Amino acid sequence: MELSKKLQDALNKQVAFEYEAAYKYDGMRIYLKDLGAPGATKWMELQTWEEVHHAEDFINFIKSVDGQVEIHAIEGQTTDYDGLVSVWEAGLAHEKEITASIKSILEIAIKEKNYEAENFLRTYVDEQVEEEEHFTDVLELLKKAGDDKAAIFKVDGILGTREK
Repeated sequence: MELSKKLQDALNKQVAFEYEAAYKYDGMRIYLKDLGAPGATKWMELQTWEEVHHAEDFINFIKSVDGQVEIHAIEGQTTDYDGLVSVWEAGLAHEKEITASIKSILEIAIKEKNYEAENFLRTYVDEQVEEEEHFTDVLELLKKAGDDKAAIFKVDGILGTREK
């Protein structure tokens, strides 16, 4: 099924959004490395990699339905945060924006009865449930740790066990 211009444009914007997420998370990774949190650094490095993979999935989908891929510019991202909690709060907020974006593209696909796009996007709606849950879980751990250096050290160790 051919992509409408509206759906193709939305998918291309999502490609940029996914790359922007990778760029944002890489800025967080740099901050975490400078902070001396190796476990959190590894966690965010894997998150960065995952977002690049998502962008590639969107590109591959667009190409698989003979769409035209456009690479949009992305803005610079900060490497300055106010502690571990602020990093995960910013990450969760960004994941919620990604979720809203994917759902809005899904609405276009449903309206246009583009079943291929609908099926592809539904996998990403499910993916976003997991993404938000991961950020929420880490944020809750960090909030429980508070200012307790031993607890923060333990949370950092837990974050370092993340695998692809």
